[in-house]
Amino acid sequence: MPASYSSRPSVLKRGVDFFQNDYERNKLTIDYIRYIGLWGHPLYYLLCAFIFPQPYESFELRFASAISFIPILFHQRYPEKFRSLLMLYWYLWLTFTFPVVFTYLMLMNDFSGLWLVAETVMLFVFIIFITNYFLLFVLFFSGILIAYAGFVLDTGAHLLITKEIIEYFVSIPIAILLGLLVNSTNKKGELAQERNSVLQSLAGSIAHEMRNPLGQIRHCLYSIQNLLPQVNPEECDKPLGKEKLETLYERVSRGQLAVKRGAQVIDMVLSEVRERPIGPESFTYLSATRVTRNALDEFGYESEQDRRRVHLETKDSFIFHINETLFVFVLFNLLKNALFYFKTHPHSEISVRLERGERFNYLYFRDTGPGISSETLPFIFDSFYTTGKASGTGLGLSYCKRIMTAFGGSITCKSVEGEYSEFILSFPVISEQDMNLYTERVIAVGQADFQGKRLLIVDDSALYRSILKKYFAPLQVEIDEAAGGREALDLLSIRRYDLVIMDLNMPSMSGYETVERLRRGEAGPQSCSVPVVAHSSESVMTARSKSENAGMQAFIAKPCSQAELISSLRSVLDTIPERNYPGSPFSGRKVLLVDDSALNRDLLAMYLRDSGIEVTVSDSGAEALNILRNQDFELLITDIHMPGMDGLELTRTIRSSRSEQLCRLPIIGLSGAVEEEVVARKAGMNDFRIKTDSPNLLLASIGRQLSVSGAEPIREKVVKEYPQAVKVTSPYGLSASESEELRQIFLEEFRDTPVNLRRALKENDMRSLKEESHKLKGSAAILGAMALSKAAEELELHCRFERRDDPAPKIERIIEALDELSARND
Repeated sequence: MPASYSSRPSVLKRGVDFFQNDYERNKLTIDYIRYIGLWGHPLYYLLCAFIFPQPYESFELRFASAISFIPILFHQRYPEKFRSLLMLYWYLWLTFTFPVVFTYLMLMNDFSGLWLVAETVMLFVFIIFITNYFLLFVLFFSGILIAYAGFVLDTGAHLLITKEIIEYFVSIPIAILLGLLVNSTNKKGELAQERNSVLQSLAGSIAHEMRNPLGQIRHCLYSIQNLLPQVNPEECDKPLGKEKLETLYERVSRGQLAVKRGAQVIDMVLSEVRERPIGPESFTYLSATRVTRNALDEFGYESEQDRRRVHLETKDSFIFHINETLFVFVLFNLLKNALFYFKTHPHSEISVRLERGERFNYLYFRDTGPGISSETLPFIFDSFYTTGKASGTGLGLSYCKRIMTAFGGSITCKSVEGEYSEFILSFPVISEQDMNLYTERVIAVGQADFQGKRLLIVDDSALYRSILKKYFAPLQVEIDEAAGGREALDLLSIRRYDLVIMDLNMPSMSGYETVERLRRGEAGPQSCSVPVVAHSSESVMTARSKSENAGMQAFIAKPCSQAELISSLRSVLDTIPERNYPGSPFSGRKVLLVDDSALNRDLLAMYLRDSGIEVTVSDSGAEALNILRNQDFELLITDIHMPGMDGLELTRTIRSSRSEQLCRLPIIGLSGAVEEEVVARKAGMNDFRIKTDSPNLLLASIGRQLSVSGAEPIREKVVKEYPQAVKVTSPYGLSASESEELRQIFLEEFRDTPVNLRRALKENDMRSLKEESHKLKGSAAILGAMALSKAAEELELHCRFERRDDPAPKIERIIEALDELSARND
């Protein structure tokens, strides 16, 4: 039977954890007390029975304390799993040895002077030994009650509280205060030692966790270097070729992902140490299939062979409410741990499976590696716990537990050592009502931004153009559509658009070529700077870099829900291409940049100047304030943390200025910590950006601020009401009637696909097979035809990686799935 462990601790588990941690704190105390625990009471028996005879002594009690201490003598030899039981025994022994024995003998000796002193000392020592005040209170008074019960049973009399007895205990409060004072001092010392230990672990954690992304960056740079032509006139003029170019994009994407991963690691380590809560403010509703597939594609595998040993089953797809970056971190952490053992377990594989449930949906992550021992399993989610990997730090799974708890779910693990480990991630089921309400909120907010805008949809699939038009219907936007790149350029040359949504894989002219021509001015200077969003089912890993390099501002994977699309596009509206294309709206705009770091200042100024902005730089808040009083600027960009007058003080001074023009100057704050946005806006900043953000995001903020410069203060936008959305029945926001309508469009559009696939196979036309399967994959997914989408994806991957096995069975599976879909409509 497999051992299992849940990240949600039971009461018993919390008790075990308490005693386990308490053992580490008391290990030194136990080591010291063994020198007196065994012979302390027997020695005092000799003193009180023979040297200084007392009215009453008990040989049995004295030696019972000594004999019961024998198991504690060998505490270091016990297995780790018994240490929590050892601590329980330790507390019971302390209670018996001190409150029970001392109080009982004091009562039996009728409060003699020696025993009053002994009782006072006992209380002082007992307080020092037990640092938890609640446990101290319970054990001490339990021991007193047991001693008193023994006194009553032995004497048959009850204690009468007299004035003399009260006088005897005048010194007791002093003993308690001294004991608590010493206890508090010891606690402070323990906290200081623990803090030092945590800081050492933190340094080690950052060093270890950063080693992987830095190694990936080094590998990517080395690969790029090998792909570059040799530095001689003959080699420099040779074209790289399509294959090398694709590899370059892939390596750049890997490097960018490694940088992102490194920043996430630093945030994760700091959040874990500071115990910073993970709030739901950044959560959104996403497709589990899409996010999981993209994450598995983006992971930095050491080889293609490793990638092929990772399998995804998405038969049961669902929507979950998460932060995508945090979820990807969880998945990456599980992948990294499992892949670590691939070399020592060459036949091991990883399977990821999605499954729907009644109250929770599940993601099963299973690897057939070494497994986890039953002794280790209960501790794998503890902070700084690690096993098996000499350089591990144990922070990953602990943070994964915090993430899953924040998602409203959990992470559990079951394992059979030597066979497998399976992590089970649970996510609360999203009700149809919750999804509808969320979609309506997104539409309501988006309506304020999109109302009156003109959009161009460029996609060779009539089905997908229809879907996007339905998505945008509540936003009151004007929509044009183009079936290809040439048609899109023609429309862009005669009309001004606020946003273009561009498919990447289209016949004749791809989305990449279309945007490159657009940026060169082939559609006229008025369209050079229109924002373009890539919307494709291509692999996110390479498509994102290629689309950015072509001049697009964002990448959104197909298929996506209505809420996902609108939320993503809102952040792209008003963005401006990074490069200084003809007709750039930033040309001649005057901006003051303030940063005390020369490197950050120069790099950022370079980006801004490339976009046509006239940049003046300053290295301090005081100097910047003087420049602003003598020159006119349209925008101020300032670092928040600077020596002397920092960005916050600079902003407050500007906002309190008597000059109306200076007082209304738009200000964007820059910082390395996202949590500083609140204080930045309270100080009077109009916008806030993280220094590690893409320059595109900063340019978007600049575009928004420059567009309102000199206008009235920004007010809450009024959102017009719109008819309530039709209740959805599909994860992509389509009602039953809409799904049926689009199904008919789909069947008509792909009516000739079986013939085209068989013809391409007969002619060995891999390019046509790839194009047909790629187009089919995204369209089938949006209709919920997952079997067809999966079959098309398998054929696309076969063509992309030029696999040697026969593609004919894959083509027949596609045709069978198409026939099945068609039969359901007859």
